[in-house]
Amino acid sequence: PDAADPSRMANGEARPRLICRCLGIASPRVYAAVRAEGLAGIADITKSVRAGGGCGMCHPELEEVLAEIAGEPVDPALALENRLICREETRSRVGGSIESVVRPRLVAAGIELAAYEVEGICVRVRLAGTDDDAALAVVREKLRKYVCEDLEVERLSPG
Repeated sequence: PDAADPSRMANGEARPRLICRCLGIASPRVYAAVRAEGLAGIADITKSVRAGGGCGMCHPELEEVLAEIAGEPVDPALALENRLICREETRSRVGGSIESVVRPRLVAAGIELAAYEVEGICVRVRLAGTDDDAALAVVREKLRKYVCEDLEVERLSPG
């Protein structure tokens, strides 16, 4: 069977997310490196993909990845806490980048970022004043530069 087959994925692997918010490293990159290189510890992950080399707040999630791939049990309470922290930290990082970098750039072009939502490593935005793909490309480029190069940035449907 294919390694990308969802039935072979660890529970957290099926839920792409921004694991290392400091250095902008998303979970697919971490899982791929752990699997391909047989990484066994946080220091190995940091050396390979940089995740965990900043503040250390992602270390519990990295430990969870290592345990999942090794087939070891993961405490459900720890997994839930990791998900909640990750979600809030990612939203904060995206929101900060939107307010400090993206919104001013759009306003200068006469475009309003009317709304956005964050889910995992996907950011959906609603732009007012244009339906031009160039404006969406600016948002994508800035968020990938300041948050995570693996972010997906899409249009948020109206309403």
